[in-house]
Amino acid sequence: MAERVLPNQRQALVLALTLLVPIALALTVFPTPMYDSRELLAWGRHFPLVTPDHPPLMAWIGGAVERVFGGSAASVVAVNQILMAIGLTYLHAVLRLLVVPPAASLFTLIYGASFYTALGALSFALNADILQLTSWPAVIFHLLRAAKSNRPGHWLGLGVWTAIALLTKYNAVVLLTALGIAVLATKEFRAVLRRPGFYFAAALTLALVSIHVGAALRRDAAITYGLARFSVEDWHGRLASLGQLVLGDIALLMPGLLVVAVAAWRGFLVPSREPMSAEQRLMLIMNVVMQVILLGLVLFGGLDYVFRYSAPYAMMAVLTLAPLFRLAGAWRAWAERELVLALGGFYVALAIVIGIIYSVFASHSPMQEPTVEGARAILAEWDRAYSCGPAYFIGGRQEVYGVGLQAGERVDALFYRDIAGAPWFDRDRMTAGGIVVMDSGVDYERRVEKYLPGVPLTPEATVTLPLLRTHKPKTFTYHYHFVAPQGCDKRDDLRRAGQS
Repeated sequence: MAERVLPNQRQALVLALTLLVPIALALTVFPTPMYDSRELLAWGRHFPLVTPDHPPLMAWIGGAVERVFGGSAASVVAVNQILMAIGLTYLHAVLRLLVVPPAASLFTLIYGASFYTALGALSFALNADILQLTSWPAVIFHLLRAAKSNRPGHWLGLGVWTAIALLTKYNAVVLLTALGIAVLATKEFRAVLRRPGFYFAAALTLALVSIHVGAALRRDAAITYGLARFSVEDWHGRLASLGQLVLGDIALLMPGLLVVAVAAWRGFLVPSREPMSAEQRLMLIMNVVMQVILLGLVLFGGLDYVFRYSAPYAMMAVLTLAPLFRLAGAWRAWAERELVLALGGFYVALAIVIGIIYSVFASHSPMQEPTVEGARAILAEWDRAYSCGPAYFIGGRQEVYGVGLQAGERVDALFYRDIAGAPWFDRDRMTAGGIVVMDSGVDYERRVEKYLPGVPLTPEATVTLPLLRTHKPKTFTYHYHFVAPQGCDKRDDLRRAGQS
């Protein structure tokens, strides 16, 4: 029987279904993007070369999505899942270079039908961590193919995708360091260092990344933010970060690890006794080195690690896990019938259950937050008072990047802390157009004085609105203050001038 070049059709259908689950939920139950997605959409309006916290690629993608499709949860989740599909395609292509095609299809399914692939986009759509699932397997694929074929197209692909990885998140340096060590340690791959294509790819990467590096050196907020993650001083905190590292490696591979365990128990996956190929050894060394680097960063560098940072590392681990097994017994009937039916049925049921729970019995304040209605109400109040502005919505991260994002193109939204690191922030524009400050509580005056010293606030006002897409009777209250614009008159002044 001829081995398939593409995944089995049923397995591909389950992968497509998994990718569609968060899109369907965003369309029906969760209309509002989560905090990380709102933030990058707001930053992306200016297509900056540097952002307050990260390299700019996710902001560029977010800006393009908002400009073309709008800033709804459905639009950012759908684009995220398209990019995820590209990453899974590259993952499958790499696996085909490591194992036989049926095993490549099986392990693509096992990873692609993970909880993170199915649900992660609802919380982290277009965030840097999840975007790495597109670029990292592309870097690996083009390196492996360039090393074997020396074709210019693969060297070009290597240079472009490496730049994309670096412009997505700085921890791509961990991948590149581990790959470099693996190349040096694998005799068959050391020859790439003598090929002009390798240096062309490196030069292309440096050229593409240099536009960001120059901006980041001039305005170092993103670099400072990254270095601030290395802040854990006591061993108790470092052990907690180690626990997050282990948790991430396990949780982000579920339920795939359980599938592998069941397949091994039933005799469908047995240990491979074949000598490892050069490509397999390269992947093994790369993954070991990455984990050693991460352990060093956590235990000795004080990295404050959060489990979701493990997303690309978990994906790369599949490239080491798959060659450790070979297919045996009645694996085909299990992989192409039982497993497909189990995973497909599970995700259909999961989507239905989540939809029913959050539309009837419960609510999710962030993803059902009435940001559009809140922006409309606050702007109506502003327009009754002033004849121009506002220029900015500034304040707490959740409200500002929710309501401020929906306030129209004339308005920019900024979290307090992001003011210093946002190259597009203009104090003269702020003074002329005025501000909506979204904040409340016992410490809000201290925060305003710290980040917006000397601005005169109007008394606090509120607007309370029901959550969206749920029968649960729950509301969301926005607290806000105005800072009057200096570039125009108040409406009362205009009325009095007209009467005179």
